[in-house]
Amino acid sequence: MQPTVREVLQLSALARGRPAVVGGHAHLDRPVRWVHVSDLTDLTDLLEGGELVLTTGAPLTGDARAVEAYLGMLAEQDVAGLVVELGTFLDAAPDCLAPLARSLAFPVVTLAARTRFIEVTQQVHRLIVAEQYEEVEFARTTHEVFTSLNLARASTTDIVTKAAQTLGASLVLEDLSRHVLAYCALDTSTAGLLHQWAERSRLHSPTAGAREPGPSWTAVPVGVGSEEWGRLVMPGHGPAHPRARAVLERAAQSLQLHRMIQQEREALVVQALGGLLDDLVHGRISEETEALARATSLGLRPNSAYAPLCVRVPRTADTGVLAQGETDRRLLASLRQAVAAAGAGAIFAVRREGTVSALVSCPATGADRVLRAICSGLAERLAGKAEAETWAAGTAAASAGLVTAARGIAEAEHVAEVGLAMPETNRLYRSTDVRLRGLVALLREDHRVQRFAQTELGALLDHDVRTGDSLLDLLRTHLDGGGSKTRTARLTGLSRPTLYSRLHAVERILGVSLDDPASRTSLHTALMIIDAR
Repeated sequence: MQPTVREVLQLSALARGRPAVVGGHAHLDRPVRWVHVSDLTDLTDLLEGGELVLTTGAPLTGDARAVEAYLGMLAEQDVAGLVVELGTFLDAAPDCLAPLARSLAFPVVTLAARTRFIEVTQQVHRLIVAEQYEEVEFARTTHEVFTSLNLARASTTDIVTKAAQTLGASLVLEDLSRHVLAYCALDTSTAGLLHQWAERSRLHSPTAGAREPGPSWTAVPVGVGSEEWGRLVMPGHGPAHPRARAVLERAAQSLQLHRMIQQEREALVVQALGGLLDDLVHGRISEETEALARATSLGLRPNSAYAPLCVRVPRTADTGVLAQGETDRRLLASLRQAVAAAGAGAIFAVRREGTVSALVSCPATGADRVLRAICSGLAERLAGKAEAETWAAGTAAASAGLVTAARGIAEAEHVAEVGLAMPETNRLYRSTDVRLRGLVALLREDHRVQRFAQTELGALLDHDVRTGDSLLDLLRTHLDGGGSKTRTARLTGLSRPTLYSRLHAVERILGVSLDDPASRTSLHTALMIIDAR
């Protein structure tokens, strides 16, 4: 910032001359670009505008018309002001000087004591150069900071945070719908910064019109030309310092570069949603007010309950990183579309390969209906794709708050993983659906579990292979019926003598009694292990 006439008059070199403002008091805040010392009456070809002219008074010794012509010439050259030293050519300012200065809106100052103009020139120019050097140094530092962020491929949040720290003020990156994509709260709480953000942002927008009750916030567009996709906003009052706008514009350039690298129009929203869900799951957000403020700023409609939901697809060993990434993106996009089609809202994240988790906003009494509608819509959107045959969804109990609901994400992910190994897929599972079968599904690859199943049922499997009998199927039906021979006979259509004979054969081959509850439990568990594999 260039010094003003008022600031220059406070310098020691001029203060010793006892300056007195003759006219133009209201215009002392004009910036001073340079100092020019001259007693010439015509400086037309010597000035460029913004100079503070110092004179010993020689140009003002003529009549009133000469004085008027001299001041008119300076005002026409857009000079910042005139300082006249008394004592050499003038003992007092001409009577016409004050009214002329007022009519021309031109600051005129007299010095009652002799003044070393060389000292004035040195002090002012030193001040101007120092200001210019400081501006250049600030611009260089800002450029280096954001260049380093670009080279490091910093995240959107990192860029916004660094810009906020540079300015020492809170910043918010919003999309065109006024949804918050990233933010940094420095001088206020997160809840305070994001409270009713969309409404407040529209109210303080420069396009709010004449009905706008207060000054607009400082904001710069993010995007190139017609491809503008967001705004970087610094909430506050009054015009921004030129440095602030420079930092915002430089940060906006970095955000656009980051956007181009991401190559996806909705990548920032997804990243913001994923960051919020990750913070909730790992307990980095403990206050419900903060969680709700961040969620609503991303477009989530508050509701009476929030239900954890996880969708899993299997990952084979030969699936490449790029192919798996494309699968995850397609799964995430399909789930988002299914949630929107069900009239619900959610916070989403790709938690790991083949896993998309969400917190679904839904009515407390209609959570099950909403989740089933989402799964139905997801099945339609995945139809014809590789994931359509094997995906499974898991959920946990709905909660009244986001923080509490996030604690159920781990359970939902566990249930969804087990659901992939269940006999039926493409449905919504709960912990009550998987139970022992879920534990078996998780342990089915363990060699000790496989050895247990082989020890329990190996002899019967070998017998069926050698003879072509189906005693294993009979055993499964009998165990599923709780060991009731009456029920087994009804389900298989076998006569009592035939059934008794076959069950006795199973007992003889396995060397166990089917009337023993412990034996039936062990055999049933072994059957689950075989089915899971």
